[in-house]
Amino acid sequence: MVLIRHGQSTANASGVWQGQMEFPLSELGRGQAEEAGRALGGAALSGVYASPLSRAFETAEILARGAGYEGEVIPVAGLTERHGGLLQGHTWAEQEARDPEFAEKFLSVPEEERWAMVGAETDEEILARFDDAVSMILARHAPGERVAIVSHGGVMRAYLREHFGSEVLPGTTRAANASITRLLVADNGKAPKLLELASTGHLTSERTEPIKGAENL
Repeated sequence: MVLIRHGQSTANASGVWQGQMEFPLSELGRGQAEEAGRALGGAALSGVYASPLSRAFETAEILARGAGYEGEVIPVAGLTERHGGLLQGHTWAEQEARDPEFAEKFLSVPEEERWAMVGAETDEEILARFDDAVSMILARHAPGERVAIVSHGGVMRAYLREHFGSEVLPGTTRAANASITRLLVADNGKAPKLLELASTGHLTSERTEPIKGAENL
């Protein structure tokens, strides 16, 4: 199983916290999706799945063509990014300017308390739907088949930390746009193995480093 974060969106480029709001890919993001597709072209894909948000779904469509996959990209609602509550649609600088006391308190409390403060989905909520989505996808395929899943930085971070520990993408770090994470999923009920984490070696475009900072919490 291959997890890919969507390419850079216009909101990523301007530092806006997107959550479940719709923002298209930037030109850079489309180029990143093409590069990710070429990187996955060495072995046949049995399926391509994506969050229905346009930045992820368009990444998946571009990636599928680049990888030589001829089937349809299948949207899966459970792969959608975390709903960000009051954070959605704003940069962190706007949050600080609008309510400095809130911004200071937000950064001072544990992560799960932050989501409650702003009316966002909790990790427990997003993990339940993301795990269900992954299980559904894998059940559609025979053991050993290669599937690509295009999703978002927040939900992917929660999923990877849940399965592989908090040292994976520590702090507020998220996988870079269009990065590739490879997992080996056994058919005997054993835990998956992490083979490659948030690789960006296939990207020649700018801004390939892991994304950090309050605006991406």
